[in-house]
Formats: sequence, C-alpha cells, structure tokens
Amino acid sequence: MISQKINEDTLWIASFDIGSVNFAFYIEEMNRKNLESIKNISSNKRYNDNGTPTKEMKKILDAIYKNGKTILHKNSDISKNCVKGKKLDPNTFHNMTDLLDSYSEYWDKCCCFVVEAQMNFGKMKSNPKALKLGHHCQSYFLFRYGRFKEVVEFPAYHKTQVLGCEKIKGKPCKNGKYRWKSIDKPARKKWSVVKAKEILKYRGEEEVLEKIKTVKKADDLADTLLQLMSFKYLCFVDKSI
Repeated sequence: MISQKINEDTLWIASFDIGSVNFAFYIEEMNRKNLESIKNISSNKRYNDNGTPTKEMKKILDAIYKNGKTILHKNSDISKNCVKGKKLDPNTFHNMTDLLDSYSEYWDKCCCFVVEAQMNFGKMKSNPKALKLGHHCQSYFLFRYGRFKEVVEFPAYHKTQVLGCEKIKGKPCKNGKYRWKSIDKPARKKWSVVKAKEILKYRGEEEVLEKIKTVKKADDLADTLLQLMSFKYLCFVDKSI
C-alpha cells in the first residue's frame, strides 16, 4: 500500500490533469498523522442512494479538506509550436518535459505524484494522445526519482464516487428501489468547479478561489484539486490503495 511507503509527517503531494492545451497540476501540503487519525466508517454508511455522502461521511471528507493548504496551482498549454493533427507532435513531449523541469524545486519536495488515468476501455472513447501524454508524465517522475518517490495512475471516477457527486434518479426496479445513474460529462465539469470552490472557501484560501473564478478552463484546475482530495481519503483513511 502507498500509505505504508510514505513516512514523513508533513507531506507535499502533486496531482496532474492531462491535456496538451490544458496541462494542469496542483501541489498541496498536508499532515500525514492527522490524516491517518481520521476514523473511517463501514462502506454501507458512507453514501446515500443518490451517491451523496451521509452526515458521517461528510464529517470525514470535511476533515480531509481541512487538512491541507495549496502550494502551487498551474494550468499550461504544452501544444505551443506544435503541428496539430491526428498524430501527437513529438514537440509536445519536449514542451511537457521543459515545463516540468522548470518546477523541479517543487517536485524535489513532493513524496508522491498522482496522475489522472486516461480511459482506454468500456463505453468511453479512448484518447490516444492523452494516453501518451499521461504515460510521459508518469515516466518523467519515474526516471527522475526511481523508487524513492511514488507515482500513481489514478482513475478519474474516484473523484465523483469518493467525494459524493449526486446521481440522477432513474426508473424503479422490481424491488421498489430506483436505479441511479451518473451525470454526464458537461454536468461533471460543472460539479467539479462548484465542489472545488466549496472546498477552497471552507479552507479560507481566497487567493486560489479567486483564480478558479477567473480562469477560462476552471474545470481542469478544479479536477486536480478534487483528484487529490479523493486520493487522500483512499490512501490515508480508507487505506485501499
């Protein structure tokens, strides 16, 4: 488990949302001991039928949100000077490497890098370009730090499931209960921004909150924050990864 490999008390963890035009990352400082002291509850007491957290689960999530402060929050275009087309211009990889190199002093202080996993199965249409960029991002840190730091490929669905994005009520089943389905992508993007603003306001981080309010692609910055919140729960409280 990742939590067993992380020993420092004060941690810096970085979270990445992959894209060529919008390559976003977020670094947060947190206290490991305080996170691990949060008591978990049984899985059947965590969420309501519509996917939202119960009162008990909300207390846990609020404690996770409170334990942390923003160190860095960036969204960059790594497609500059690249040829647009079906194939990914190799210069995109160089641009990503150059960008990451420019923040090396931050990475040196991080113990873990959480990179959003790109869909390559199921009903969702795969994005070969994003897959390659995601692998390049992971490889950058693996080559740079070897086995000394953790690099985690993190499924995007954890954000909505762990943080309790409300589902849509469907048709009733034979047993009288209703089916619940996840909201679509545009709705998820809106939820992500609203949830990120809610967390930042709760923590009193007005400067970061103002940034999310003013940028064009607020959902990419919001996703990196929410991804890290769900990772903190699964790693340090649930201890399932």
